[in-house]
Amino acid sequence: MPVTLRPLWPLTLVLGLAACASRPPVPPVVGQQPGQQSDVLAQTTWELARWTKPGGALRPVPHAHGKERPIILAFNHEQGQARLSGFSGCNSYSGQYVVANGLLILQYPPVSTRMSCPSANMQLEQDYLAGLTRITATRLDDVARPSRMTLTLSSGDVLDFARR
Repeated sequence: MPVTLRPLWPLTLVLGLAACASRPPVPPVVGQQPGQQSDVLAQTTWELARWTKPGGALRPVPHAHGKERPIILAFNHEQGQARLSGFSGCNSYSGQYVVANGLLILQYPPVSTRMSCPSANMQLEQDYLAGLTRITATRLDDVARPSRMTLTLSSGDVLDFARR
């Protein structure tokens, strides 16, 4: 008994045309596209506004409105490399970063100057710099034009930054 494929011809044509149809462009997601275009953090500067410990307790952080020098985190692209820098409560620091699948990653601890300062500032600085290498989640309030950035650390601490 011969089998004829003629009745399947219209279905094959419709499926073939559907496969050729154009799709709407997918908006880029931070870190999922190669190159600097996907790095919405590049050329931005942030001030640490709040440090929340696991359980909800707030850790005191310096603020400019309190006439203290705030903790600053700046992102730049220099000579093809993604670099971060800032002030960590006592010293200036710098390092390299990548954004992959929406997550800010520092593979190595930032390097910093070695100024002496009060022990409370030193402890805050040490915890902050160590925390930058233990980021488990990065959230921006608006991917196109972020004004707030939240970093969640492996310890459960949450660092909230305001764009400057």
